[in-house]
Amino acid sequence: MKPFLFTLAMLILFAIFLTYQTDNNTYIRQLEKLKYVADECSGAAGLLYDEEAYSEGITVYNQEEGKKIIKYLIKENLELEDEHSPSESSYWKDEVQYEIIFFDNSNTSFPYYYTDSQERFTKLIAEPTIIVEINTGEPPFRLKFLPRKDAIRSSAYEYLDR
Repeated sequence: MKPFLFTLAMLILFAIFLTYQTDNNTYIRQLEKLKYVADECSGAAGLLYDEEAYSEGITVYNQEEGKKIIKYLIKENLELEDEHSPSESSYWKDEVQYEIIFFDNSNTSFPYYYTDSQERFTKLIAEPTIIVEINTGEPPFRLKFLPRKDAIRSSAYEYLDR
């Protein structure tokens, strides 16, 4: 009986380890994808600027069009049904929230110290910059007793005038 109980206990323990390892590997890949999406969003919005202001040597981003392209990229890459809720095929299960901040010559005097909304970091902004912060909520781990934190990724596109 002792070998049976030992084998059963080891089988349960290995199943827990395997589940954790599988969930963790998937989560790490999804975090990399989330960082990629944030980078793409900030970079794409950085391409949309006011051409008249730029011809005068002033960098002013087209915020309305920038927000549209960022919403589109987030919706398509994270497989969202609308602006915030994930579809059935999406890895993320919580409501996706994102923040878009434009710093340019029309609304900021440089240098400027920026602190994110959750006070995770502070950044000195010396040039026109677009910051995109995406919060996808807690990861859908199958082991409920594991501690979980929200998955948040940020990216900044800086226009260097050199």
